Amino acid sequence: MNNMKRINLIVVALGAVGLLAVSTGVSGCSNKVPAESLAKRAHFNYWAGNWSTAQEQYAQLVDRVPDNWKYQFHLGSSALNNNDLDIARSSLSIAETLEPQNDEIASELAETMYRQDDRDALFTFLVDRAESTQNSEDWLMLARYSLDLDDPDMARLAVQEALVLDVSDSAEPYIVSAQLSERVGDIDAALKSLKIAWTLEPDNEKVGTMIRNLGEVPGPTMLGSIEMGG
Repeated sequence: MNNMKRINLIVVALGAVGLLAVSTGVSGCSNKVPAESLAKRAHFNYWAGNWSTAQEQYAQLVDRVPDNWKYQFHLGSSALNNNDLDIARSSLSIAETLEPQNDEIASELAETMYRQDDRDALFTFLVDRAESTQNSEDWLMLARYSLDLDDPDMARLAVQEALVLDVSDSAEPYIVSAQLSERVGDIDAALKSLKIAWTLEPDNEKVGTMIRNLGEVPGPTMLGSIEMGG
């Protein structure tokens, strides 16, 4: 009987050692997944909208290659969509430092600051960026957030800069200008901006809707004399 007990104990011990070895092997394999394979999985989950999984996988990639701006950006973007704002802010800030001219990174970093209600940091970031790039789109981004945060003076300044710098014949600066004028109750100025926007992009549904909401019918008959330039 003692011999049988001893044999059973040996079998149990060997089984435990075997399980430990398998567990260690699996863990080791997961840590040794090639970066290329891990990146493919992360990219798939990102584009599929599996934000938690994508965030976890990009975090592993960032641990391996912290100066890869794409990994940092996708980690931050996944975290933002996952409402993990601290991680989003940290990774997007790194990505923006590594790739400062990337508009998508800047947009998502600004949105993160906005959701964190960090107004001072948001305005500092947007003003510095707009003054640095002298790009119409960056001034418009500042204008939009200024409107959202009820700062019409900053919005007006940013719209004016955007209009001066815009070389694309886009309706967007005039749309934002109209939103600002409507916000402060100047309906005539809002309609003027929208009419210019309509001449630039007559098929723009947003412009048409805004014009109708202000009591006009989009079309050539509404134009009259319009002084281009807002």
